Amino acid sequence: MSLYSDDDLGGYLLQDDLAVASSSAAGRTSNPYTDPNINTSNPLDALTAALALPPESQAQQDGLLEAAKRFEINPDKLPELVPQLLGLILNGGDTMLRFWTLDMISLAVGRSGLKLDVKVHVAQQCLEALSKLLHSTSTQTIKAVIPIFSTIYPLLFKLLATSRPPQAIVDLFQSSKSRIISFALDASAQPNVGVRAVAWKFLQRVLLSSTRAAGTDPRLQHKAANPNDVNVSMITPGSALQSSEAEEEGNQLLTQLVTHLYSASEPAILHPLINSLPLLCKSRPSLAAPLVSSMTLWTPSALGAAGRQPMEIRTVEKTMRVVMSHILRHPPFAAFAAQLNDALVRQRSRMEAAFVAEQTARRERRRAAKAAQSAKHPMDNSPSGVDPESSEQAHKRAKLESEGAVLQVQPGPGAGKGVEVDISGIEVDKVIEAVMAGLEVVPMELLDQAFENARRNLAEGTPDAIPVLAAALGISTGVAAVKTEAVKEEDYDEVLNPLDMDLDDDDLLLEDFDDAVEDEDEALAGQTFTSFTLPPPEPLDAEEKEYVLSTAIERIWTTGTDLSSLPDNTSSAPDAVGTDAFQTAVKPKEMWMLLLARLATRGAETKRKIIADFVVADFVNRSKFASVWLNEEWYNSRIGALPSDSYSANLLTILNAYLPKIDAKDRSLSSFLADLPEIPSSVISLLEDLCQDTDRNLVGFLALRDIVESRPPARKQALDTLLGLCTHPERKIRVPGIITTIRRWGPDSPMMPTLIRYALGVLWRLESVRKEGEDQATGEPGDEEGSSNEIENGGGEVTGQGVASDRKAAQDGDVNMEEELSKEDKEKLVKRNDVDLEVSSKFLGEVTPETVQQHVELAFALTKRNQSLLDDIFKLYPLLSTEIQASVEAQLMPLIQSIGPTEKLLENLRSFPDGADKLVMKIITTLSGGSGASPALVAVIKALLSEKELDPKFVVPIIGDLEKSEIERQLPRIISLLANPEDKDLVKTAFASMLGKITPADLLVSLHQDCPPTKLTIDAIGICFSMTTVFRSDVLANAISRVADLPVLPVVLVRTIMQVVTTYKSLIPFIANHVLPKLVTKKIWETPPLWEGFVRLSKLIAPASYGALLQLPKDQLRDLVKRQPTMKGGLKSFLANKPGSKAVLAELFGDDTPAQQQQQTAAATATTTAAA
Repeated sequence: MSLYSDDDLGGYLLQDDLAVASSSAAGRTSNPYTDPNINTSNPLDALTAALALPPESQAQQDGLLEAAKRFEINPDKLPELVPQLLGLILNGGDTMLRFWTLDMISLAVGRSGLKLDVKVHVAQQCLEALSKLLHSTSTQTIKAVIPIFSTIYPLLFKLLATSRPPQAIVDLFQSSKSRIISFALDASAQPNVGVRAVAWKFLQRVLLSSTRAAGTDPRLQHKAANPNDVNVSMITPGSALQSSEAEEEGNQLLTQLVTHLYSASEPAILHPLINSLPLLCKSRPSLAAPLVSSMTLWTPSALGAAGRQPMEIRTVEKTMRVVMSHILRHPPFAAFAAQLNDALVRQRSRMEAAFVAEQTARRERRRAAKAAQSAKHPMDNSPSGVDPESSEQAHKRAKLESEGAVLQVQPGPGAGKGVEVDISGIEVDKVIEAVMAGLEVVPMELLDQAFENARRNLAEGTPDAIPVLAAALGISTGVAAVKTEAVKEEDYDEVLNPLDMDLDDDDLLLEDFDDAVEDEDEALAGQTFTSFTLPPPEPLDAEEKEYVLSTAIERIWTTGTDLSSLPDNTSSAPDAVGTDAFQTAVKPKEMWMLLLARLATRGAETKRKIIADFVVADFVNRSKFASVWLNEEWYNSRIGALPSDSYSANLLTILNAYLPKIDAKDRSLSSFLADLPEIPSSVISLLEDLCQDTDRNLVGFLALRDIVESRPPARKQALDTLLGLCTHPERKIRVPGIITTIRRWGPDSPMMPTLIRYALGVLWRLESVRKEGEDQATGEPGDEEGSSNEIENGGGEVTGQGVASDRKAAQDGDVNMEEELSKEDKEKLVKRNDVDLEVSSKFLGEVTPETVQQHVELAFALTKRNQSLLDDIFKLYPLLSTEIQASVEAQLMPLIQSIGPTEKLLENLRSFPDGADKLVMKIITTLSGGSGASPALVAVIKALLSEKELDPKFVVPIIGDLEKSEIERQLPRIISLLANPEDKDLVKTAFASMLGKITPADLLVSLHQDCPPTKLTIDAIGICFSMTTVFRSDVLANAISRVADLPVLPVVLVRTIMQVVTTYKSLIPFIANHVLPKLVTKKIWETPPLWEGFVRLSKLIAPASYGALLQLPKDQLRDLVKRQPTMKGGLKSFLANKPGSKAVLAELFGDDTPAQQQQQTAAATATTTAAA
């Protein structure tokens, strides 16, 4: 997965899998399990039917599960089937068939009722394939294979202990065991914690097999003969195993177990390790003493040093406590009771102290958070109890509170006379709102009593009576009161039930009808409409309320489906969005959701639990209902008299149940969160945990991104969480987080400034290593206090305060830069943009070469979209240590290849700071690879070479793009690189690049014309000779001839000629007849070094050189013979065959004695033979 590719990662999640759906549907239509002609009762037939289904489909998964069930019932077919299937799964990835086959192997050798010899046979057959799978690159495959080895290890150990199987079985047994043990003991061999955990379970089996079963208790002696207890005592003489080696291995593993018990810092490793101790103590009593001693002395110091969370440490402590308590209750270990009890007491005290410290730290963090909250801008905080997203509701509340301050209404004494308030100057609407607010604070009992007192006062005519209230309370004054009193004294007519009357009574009713109407008119004449009141409802008990609510919910639920036929309201249509049409939260057909949600929010807690379970059962299809319900819960909690957390609690209930099983391509989570009225901080914490699941983290990242974009109140926490995940130590988590943010947020995004500040803050943390290393190297005082570049915060958060302090020290001139940099250069290096470098991420730890990638990937990914960040990269590089620089270079080059020689990059190359030469050289080499350097890059390098004194290596990447004259001008600088033997290959590469613009002969001639140190020129010529496919004999002959024609003979010419004739002896005649005469003509003897070489060359190619030597002046010829006396005889013999040569011989060599002549002739003959 590349950070710099142009593919949108979000597309992989949001694409419609129509093809997959159609193929699955096609698979279902041809499901063999629905074909009556196929017999699936036979497990082999069931497996064949499953394999015929579309691979990796849901139908095939169901088919394999069905086949597995049948094999569990009839496992007899497994021994012959499993070896055949193993050949199909060795290659390829993690398929359903691979894991199904591994399950069948586990069934055959473990849980099935097969005979022991059959299991051993299956184990031998599968051993080679399982051993190969241990070397798989798939972590899931290795985790599935190791438990199988734990099952078959006792079987194979017993086989090897009692017999001598083929050597291949023994080798596979030993190699597989060693590899799994390396997983457990060596974290670098297998970094996955899950694999290491199952490897420790396998190591327990090895340890049991490598020790003796007999203990000190005589009652346990019979276990030595127990065939199921595999141990060292089973090893027989002549078998494939040696008891001494096995026991030695057991002792080493026991030591490693105790060592890892104290040093392991992974809870996932410690849990299986601790849980293996009781079985080891019970099965091997001889090991009980050291193991119990190790348990009692154990403390979680390694976990604390590794920065583990208090909850993780507490779970490990509880596991150890359970193990020690279990051993304490076992009678054979009564001797260790005092030791274990003392350890349990100490552990309890330690756990209580850790708990108190944790609570104190939490309180401090909360206090600090409150202080930070109070220091924020007022606009950052929303009023308590008001939805921060609803500005309209906040306006209404503010208005109500401002008016309530004017009309503060308090309950009266309840005597029938309310509070007197002058309302003549207040608007009617405000008065009504004030009265309603006052009625809300008055208890109903007090209000009923006040009404009764007012009625009594009006009826009795007391001074406290308020006539204005008479009409409202249904009380008449004056004549009406007298009539009312008269009515009270009259007897009421009997009220007849129409259902109890006979038909003959209808006439009676008709006769009295007119009189009744007149009486009713008279009775209502003195009353107003307000005197009519409904009777109060009868109160229901708790059971009746529950019954009414349950039946209502049931009716709505059963009849809600009838609404599905209703059309959608036009105001909710997509084309109505953006118009003045009334928008509804739910469609008419979904009105049952709203009714059901409102009833549930006003009901008992059990109803909420039922609805939560209903939503979780099918969240994808019921997310709309969940959204409506939670909106009602939120609203109900806001309007309630008492604060309620039912909204957050029910939301977390749904997410806690759904997120662990969410699909990797889920699209309902983001839409569900978008419809929520509020995003609690706990939801963002859950999404952070989901993002750390490598199989499904894209869902979490997209949800966090949507929250950042569309939910301003939760933006800060969501963005901080997302940015923190962009620095996660695991790259499978870090890269999707970076791509998710970078792909969506372009340069104009409002989040981009925050993103850039954070990325630069993380990037500049690398500066801390350079400062600390240089302070130690120079031994400058006063830096001890600032040497700590990381401050750990409570739960393990690492802040960038150390980085900021380093930067400040650098700006003050306290940073020790490289010695060759001047003070002004140092100040230029640390000048950078005004960026806050203080970052906070719980995933950032110590800066090491291994964590450089974790620090730079976010900034480098941003650089492709915003190349202004290149300025910070170039400024930071000189401040880094050598190791960190190398790691930064390795991570930066893919980015450089991606962006290419852009204008901004070339600008940084033109003005790179001092100390960044190595980085610039690396960039130039990268940009020059492949199709070569671009004209713009060549121009930049040329300008740099003319302006600065750069390393000759800068010329190498562009040497092939220069003209011939420029190549010849830069050739001495390239040859100077040979002063460092490690750069020999670089010079050879440069020569190969030159040959595209100049011929090999031109290059060789240029090497002789330039005048760098002679040794470097010789080495350069030697590189040419090593390129045998280019510098052939004809090329060398042409080059040597041209060099010999130069006005001034090069010093290394004769040496080159000697190298030529040594390499290509076929060129000796050419050298003797064409080159040597030219050298004689040039009076080579006038240059002593060349003359010395000429003499040696003449001897090397003699007698071919004799003809050219005769062209030398006599004095020079005598000097040559004097320097090489062995050539005298050959020359005399050569001259003796020439007519008229006696005088020349006498003049040159004089008269020699016969003995001297014979000696010279023999030497000449030997020289001739050697030359031949």
